[in-house]
Parts: sequence; C-alpha cells; structure tokens
Amino acid sequence: MTKNSIPSGPFTWGDIQISQNVFIDNIPHATKRAMGEFFEYADPRLGVNTILNRNAYIEEFSVDVNMTSTDSKKYDTRVYHPMGFLLIAMESDQPKAKLMKEAIARFVWHYAQPQETTTKERNSYIREIERLTILLSTTNDAMVYKQIESTLQYYCRLASWPMPDLAQLGQDPKQLRLEGL
Repeated sequence: MTKNSIPSGPFTWGDIQISQNVFIDNIPHATKRAMGEFFEYADPRLGVNTILNRNAYIEEFSVDVNMTSTDSKKYDTRVYHPMGFLLIAMESDQPKAKLMKEAIARFVWHYAQPQETTTKERNSYIREIERLTILLSTTNDAMVYKQIESTLQYYCRLASWPMPDLAQLGQDPKQLRLEGL
C-alpha cells in the first residue's frame, strides 16, 4: 500500500538531523538516503541497503509513500519509522551509529536503575504490594491473576522490594481457569 506524503524539510531532534523525511501520523519517517547520510556512508543508499539485505526483518518498520519532489514529480519511496532507523543504527558499524548505540545504552541503563523514592512513596508502594498480594490470593480468574501479578512486580521494583513467594498463596496460576470456559 502506498501512502501519499509531502516531504518536509530537515528533521532535527537532539543530535539527530535527517535531511529527507515525511510525517506519517505525526511520526517522522526517514528515507534510506537520509539515514545513510546521517551515518556518513560514502554511498548513503548502498550503506543502508547492505544492512537491510542482511536484516530483512527491519523492512517491517517501513512503508511505501508517494513523495512529490522539488521538480513536482511523484516518486514511490520507502521510508522508515524511527524504530527502523534505530534498528539500522544497531546493525551499522559507522562511528555515528556507535555513538547512537552508546546513547541508547545510557538511556536504558538510566531507566533500569532504581529511582530515588521518599519514605512516604516507598511505604505507599509497600501497602500496594500487600493489597495486590491479598487480591492474588482471592482471584479465581487466570487472566486477572496474571494482570495483578504483573502490577505486583511493577510495585516491587518501585519499592526495591522482593517479589512475594506466590506459591505461599496456595494457588498456582497454571491451575486457574478463565471464567466462562
């Protein structure tokens, strides 16, 4: 399916500047050439095509658009969602891609670390852990059990608190059946 799009000017976000992009549902999508230029390949399209040939799954994050060029002619062009751009960066060995990978690793590391919480916040998380544990002990619905368990894990992470031993509840989520079955 080809979408009609009008190219916009350069897109800039932080240190990332993309020369050719289109907005689809308010999300910037970049062309192969623009990504190749960003990563400073000698032949921008060839550099990106080499990565795409080795990693076909990245095409899942692209779409064909009908772009109007500066000479008013329309061209079918494949553009890549930011997720596709990121995956291409992860597969690239270019120096700029390595810097991008490092920035992403720092971002993930930052959010993987326990965040500072006040005693009041931590106590409220612990009360929520207790409440959710009681809910888990009373539910008979496997889907509800899994949702409560997931929420419980979230609050345990927030409180830097160990996950309760759910086997002590006397119920095994594998034994619970969905209601109506």
